[in-house]
Amino acid sequence: MTVKEIEPWGVNVPYIYLSTIMFLLGGISLIKFPFYHPYFMMIGAYSLYFGMIQRLFFPAKNYLPLHILALILLAIPISHYFQFLASIVLVITEIKALKDVKSYGSKFPVSTLVLSSPFLSVISWYFYINYWSLIIPLAVYILGVNIGVFTATLGVKPFFGLYQVPVLILLIISVFLPFFLAIALVYYFAFLMRKGIKKINWTSISVILVSLASMSALYLGDLSHAFFLDVMFPLFFSCITYSTARYNHEKVVYIIPLLLLAFFTRFINLQFSAIFLPIAYIYFLYLIKDTLGITGIKLGISKKYLL
Repeated sequence: MTVKEIEPWGVNVPYIYLSTIMFLLGGISLIKFPFYHPYFMMIGAYSLYFGMIQRLFFPAKNYLPLHILALILLAIPISHYFQFLASIVLVITEIKALKDVKSYGSKFPVSTLVLSSPFLSVISWYFYINYWSLIIPLAVYILGVNIGVFTATLGVKPFFGLYQVPVLILLIISVFLPFFLAIALVYYFAFLMRKGIKKINWTSISVILVSLASMSALYLGDLSHAFFLDVMFPLFFSCITYSTARYNHEKVVYIIPLLLLAFFTRFINLQFSAIFLPIAYIYFLYLIKDTLGITGIKLGISKKYLL
């Protein structure tokens, strides 16, 4: 093993920059070119996903060419085949990293959800059935990776390997029967808390509650935005802040009401509802601001940890 092989860098940082650009383009396109709005927003969401899975599971600098190639391909909003190719690069990075870990003799809990998500991303972007089908790899990843966050913050009992397969199956079924997403969420949180909660963390508790609130979309409609606003963003904001700026994790709780308002006010006034997500996202960037500079890119950690 050499130092170069395990030396990390902040691979998630340029991906967060990309997500910010894409979300901005998504907001602008909603006004001028609504047809392109979901495409830009989806690339923004996948940017958060690509950045964090690489930072948490294969951040070594010797994967830098693959990290950059995936970033470039993902950023090209011309055809979904560029995002398909980016997903292939992500799979190659994962396979290479797993082989390296095995060669080092290291062992780690197998997260079926996390490790399967890049392969599902390849399939989803290649077939490009609809935008809903692209949601599933995101759901698979964020539910898988947040098991660690909930375990650390709430003291719940984690589950890995084959125990995650029912959640994976339910999410895959939801490609064709979207209401199965609600079943997957209920099963996921119920199984996660099967031994009870040992700690109180209001951010994690609020994330669970708002995710379950997304099931209201089964009656109100707009399941896609319910997922983005009430499931994906809360889980991403919680996980990314906990992983990169843990000292601010408790403050994520203040974002949750904004995301709830962003979804539920859609049914009253669409223009009014559009102001809440940008505010929530800007506040999220503020919480992790110490990770977004040169130090964060070079070392993969917040500059606060160096003080």
